[in-house]
Amino acid sequence: MMMDKRILGPRLDAVASFIPQGARVVDVGTDHGLLPIWLRLQGISPFVIASDIRPAPLDAAKRNAARYGAKEISFRLCPGLEAIRENEADIVVIAGMSGETIKSILNDAHWDWQDKRLILEANTKQPELLTWLYQQNLHVSEEKIPQENGRYYRVFCVDFGKSELPRPAFLWGGFVPGPFAERQVRLLKNVINGLWLTADPKDVSRLKEYQRILEDMNDAYHWNYPEFAVEAGSAGNKNGF
Repeated sequence: MMMDKRILGPRLDAVASFIPQGARVVDVGTDHGLLPIWLRLQGISPFVIASDIRPAPLDAAKRNAARYGAKEISFRLCPGLEAIRENEADIVVIAGMSGETIKSILNDAHWDWQDKRLILEANTKQPELLTWLYQQNLHVSEEKIPQENGRYYRVFCVDFGKSELPRPAFLWGGFVPGPFAERQVRLLKNVINGLWLTADPKDVSRLKEYQRILEDMNDAYHWNYPEFAVEAGSAGNKNGF
């Protein structure tokens, strides 16, 4: 059965766009297995490992692979990269997890990332994940922020090489201004507004930090929003907080 590229959706399509021809790939937390299947059917990757910590999604991925006739996919039941050898893959994909979980998986692997590429999509804690990556001599070489089902997804193409930590605006709002950055401004303002209503002294430092981030976004993106007025609204943690 032929597989339409649109089956991937904008998020996985962005992930796939960073995978060069001939690269061996491991897809951690593969879930439905559509990315490994697509990479094999398109002839992009000669060999793909699809891993998941849960048996049910991995079984579903196996059924999908059989349905589409995709071969040369190795299915591994394991947490993170535990059952994958370092020399089996050129590219590690981890998408759809929290920034904390992604960091833990990479840290626990103890791999040498010098000849690897990471393609990461974190649903939360993106600034914290990015900060950790740069501390490991890894840097974002390219970023795409597709929108799918009303939600934005930051997809990072990460390569080895020491680089200076990006400024707060880029950690929080993306490396290029756009709808996602504007949405992050609204979320930050809502969080700040909620912190103003509390009497906890511990919130003062967070309040000042978020205000500094807003000011940096205004400067980095060359926006003309000098006041960044805080409006009434409830705080939330969707899309990266």
